[in-house]
Amino acid sequence: MTVTQENPTIADESDDEPTLQPARVSRRTTTLAVAFTIAMVAIVAVLGWKWHAASNDLNAITAEQADRAAAAQLANDYVLRSLTYDYKNLDGFFAGVSQDASNTLQDRYTQVRDTLSAIMTEAQVVASGSIAATAVDSSGTDRYIVTVFATQKTQNVQQPEPASVPNLLSVTVAHIDGTWLVDDYGPKES
Repeated sequence: MTVTQENPTIADESDDEPTLQPARVSRRTTTLAVAFTIAMVAIVAVLGWKWHAASNDLNAITAEQADRAAAAQLANDYVLRSLTYDYKNLDGFFAGVSQDASNTLQDRYTQVRDTLSAIMTEAQVVASGSIAATAVDSSGTDRYIVTVFATQKTQNVQQPEPASVPNLLSVTVAHIDGTWLVDDYGPKES
């Protein structure tokens, strides 16, 4: 039996190299790619703007908290100086209440200095203060009302044993000419 090959002239197609044709991008694909790119740029721009706004808000909140802390500290220091005095050192007391005070507040102490000095000297008053609590409320731009709960321990000729008296005080702290100053001070009104 003889085997013959049929179609001996047909070549094996696997020997040929495939030819690469350039891919044709459809108009629809191009439009989608451009739209996607524009959408991504818009999203990045919006997110960047939102991040910038949030960053500015955070900076403002941080500055506000720093101002509140400065106002509270100034009010506490001032209250301690105003509640602590000795009839033997009235110059030190009046220097203390003038420190970090606005011109208006300094003028108030200047007006009552002679009368207050006479009363304190005659009664031989010695007092010391301590702070129990502080609350800060904003009262407009660069102005805070600080409520200070303090205790003053006082002794004098009529009361030789020290007695503690609670005080609820209102201290107005304002940013005046670039400096935080106590602008008003007195008992807290209901």
